[in-house]
Amino acid sequence: MRVLLHHGLAYDDFAEVVKGVYAEVAREEAARLGKRATDSRVAIVTGLTRKEVRRLRDSVDADHRTISWGGANRATRVLSGWHRDADFTDAQGGPKELSLTDHDTGFPALVRRYSGDMPVSAMLDELERVRAVRRTRGAVRILKRAYVPEAGDIEGVRMLGSATHDLLDTIAYNLTRGADRPARFQRTVFDSRLDARMLPVFHRLAAEHAQKLLEILDDWLESHEVQAAGKESVDGRGIRAGLGVYVFHDPIDGAEEDTEKKR
Repeated sequence: MRVLLHHGLAYDDFAEVVKGVYAEVAREEAARLGKRATDSRVAIVTGLTRKEVRRLRDSVDADHRTISWGGANRATRVLSGWHRDADFTDAQGGPKELSLTDHDTGFPALVRRYSGDMPVSAMLDELERVRAVRRTRGAVRILKRAYVPEAGDIEGVRMLGSATHDLLDTIAYNLTRGADRPARFQRTVFDSRLDARMLPVFHRLAAEHAQKLLEILDDWLESHEVQAAGKESVDGRGIRAGLGVYVFHDPIDGAEEDTEKKR
């Protein structure tokens, strides 16, 4: 709610979105159970009127069904490929400084390989905007592997929706799965008596170790892609899978603000 208020989303607009998603999930659940997802059935299980259900169904925007958030996903793939693809790394395995004009081994080749039809200039502008790269004389140098929008960036709001969906979907699965189905990995570590002065240290420690883990898994996932490995999954298509990591802590008498300034 804090994020929605910050970006000026009125309650009526929020309620309209929730209604639409509520009706859509009700349809999906009916289909999963082998039942007809009629407007009447959706109205019964959601408490909405049939008129509302019909209106929401007619006005569904299919864009939100996509499994990624557009530019962020493409940018992440470009940064990851820059770190692990032998064509764009040096003898020590680190990302090379890439030419902006070489379409065979430079930045244009990297973008073409890992972001499809995204214009090279648009990708470069986006990576510069989030301070992931820096232009040099006729070339570009990578500054970080992770795609992290700045505070207040609308792209961050899209990422919020995607990340929140993934976390809640895992929790929902674990709560509703049958006894014969294995649980998805879901763990949390915390301490209720941490010295607030140690928050900056905790942030650095968590970021360092989590980033290493994510890079290991990122490399493993890439090496087992359907197309990359020349294999086929059970249904002939790849599936979306991953791991999310996040830090949390509660503000205590202004300690959060004070310690964050010292980071």
